Amino acid sequence: MARVWFVRPENRLIALGGQPAYEGPLESFIWSLDLGLHRFYTEGPLARDSGPPPQEFTREDLVLVEVTPADITPGSNYREGFYSSPYSPRTAIARLGPPYRERSTG
Repeated sequence: MARVWFVRPENRLIALGGQPAYEGPLESFIWSLDLGLHRFYTEGPLARDSGPPPQEFTREDLVLVEVTPADITPGSNYREGFYSSPYSPRTAIARLGPPYRERSTG
């Protein structure tokens, strides 16, 4: 499962809320978050924030999508690491719905 993170770049990349905002198949994020191969950003890792999910975002906040080896299908040119969306967290929420939903344990 690919993970979408809201990230604040400070002295390091801080994952806001300490958890992914969304999780799902990589294909579900490629078009909605405009994740071209040219948007590879970093191999990571992210520093996790221990606070609650953010209520407000700054202009500098990023949307990064984490691609794991399990997300890479044969013939794909994506690689393991983080891809940057050109959209703000606020726009990502408008496109994907409410973030930080409860994850089922079943």
